[in-house]
Amino acid sequence: MEEFFIRYARRQIDCRWILFVSVKEVIETMRDFHTWGGLFFGWLLFIVFFTGTLSVFAPEITYWMTPEARVAAVNHGQALQAAEKALQENAPDADMWFVILPQGRTKSLKISWQKNGQKFERYVHPKTGETLNVRQTKGGEFFAEFHYQLHHEPLGIWIVSIAGGMMVMAIFSGIAIRKKVIFDFFSFRWRKTFFSIHTMSGVLTLPFVVIITYTGLVMTFTEVMPVALHTFYKNEGGFWTEFLQSVERPKSHVWAKLYPLAELLPVAEQELGEGQLAFVQIKQPNTENAVIHFMRRVDDRMLAITDRASFDGVTGQWLITKNTWDTQATIVRSMVGLHIAKFGGYPMAWGYFLFGLISSGMIATGLVFFTIKRRLLYERASAGTQNFFKKVESFNIAVVCGCIVAVSAYFWANRLLPLSLNGREDMEVGIFFLAWGIMVFHAFWRSVKVAWVEQLKISATLFFVLPFFSVWKTSEKFWYLLSTGEWMSIAVELVFFLAAIVLWAAAHKLNKQWKLNHKNTFLSE
Repeated sequence: MEEFFIRYARRQIDCRWILFVSVKEVIETMRDFHTWGGLFFGWLLFIVFFTGTLSVFAPEITYWMTPEARVAAVNHGQALQAAEKALQENAPDADMWFVILPQGRTKSLKISWQKNGQKFERYVHPKTGETLNVRQTKGGEFFAEFHYQLHHEPLGIWIVSIAGGMMVMAIFSGIAIRKKVIFDFFSFRWRKTFFSIHTMSGVLTLPFVVIITYTGLVMTFTEVMPVALHTFYKNEGGFWTEFLQSVERPKSHVWAKLYPLAELLPVAEQELGEGQLAFVQIKQPNTENAVIHFMRRVDDRMLAITDRASFDGVTGQWLITKNTWDTQATIVRSMVGLHIAKFGGYPMAWGYFLFGLISSGMIATGLVFFTIKRRLLYERASAGTQNFFKKVESFNIAVVCGCIVAVSAYFWANRLLPLSLNGREDMEVGIFFLAWGIMVFHAFWRSVKVAWVEQLKISATLFFVLPFFSVWKTSEKFWYLLSTGEWMSIAVELVFFLAAIVLWAAAHKLNKQWKLNHKNTFLSE
């Protein structure tokens, strides 16, 4: 009997040891993934998070980048008359018209049309219907597009989606290997090191990052998982037609006079709410099969679906009002609403912006900490290992600082390029990438210590001088903006100044730390 208990005890000890070893190996695997996966995907994720953060204020950025479009607002009826006049003059035979009404954070009247697969856009004077000579620019929408497709659709969407999946894995692996961090966070055990900044900001933004990453993956499901759409709906267009219950009519070339849009406005407002309309879509205008869709605003609720009232484009007869949605649509589009943050007004926008910046900083400090932790090790390693880690440090600079410099260069391009330049908006984007390329070269050409400080100072200088140059270029003095209530433009330029101060302070802090002779606690683990 005694031998039986001895054998049983040994067996239990062996099982616990095996379990302990297995858990230890899992933790080590997660640590390796968080370290190396966080490095290689962290470069991309910083770019995605930073440009996505800027896109929160895409309407304000676009407004600042299009000073010629700033015209006093009018009521929607007058704006619709002006828009219809401009569309009839510019594109009477287009396949589709689209009118963006002044509403909420969108202050300008904008029209667009599609013809033979091409899209055209114009800004319109809301009183006269004249086309405004507004500089061509992608505005703030460039950051929104770039952060999810990297200016290369559809490949960019796939790359960003994969990075998003890796981000989810990095989050949970980080929690597993740094369980103590959560306790340290709530007990205020913060240290002035890159490691502490990385981990503490990670805990602070954990719910935000999880929500943003997951909802972002939800938004790209039709691109990365299109099998279901093609199986059940033949194509993505069929899915959205059924999903939105949109009125679709066969193509027609028979001309017919379009029913005046302004006369349908009161009826549409009865269906969707007075003063709640934001968009008007006209399919097959000036034909017998024309359909007019009045669409409700989406910036006053989390559900990112445009309720719509549809009318016959010739007779003006009401066809359908769609303002209720099934459970599946509500869940999916609420997730989209959580991601794009159009609801909640400026308090919500500023919350997303600040948490986005902190999340970007969390990723950036993680990249920097990777090299700091290994700096003493690779200084004693082989030449090949030293070369690899030095390139990693240079790449960190090129991604973090280079992206910030590229953003400032994009804004400068908006003020520097001639208004009449053909392909102007593409030139702005080209300067964005050119400036980034120069910073990549600079990061690998200069030493690590010098490159960090110089690129931070370059970006700080560009942001600080930009508002003064903008005043000189556009003749819009600060007091004039105040007197006319141009708070959106004022806010953008104040953010430029604030960014310059933060970047210059960071450069000064780093430069001071590099010069210290004693142990550099800020740049150590």
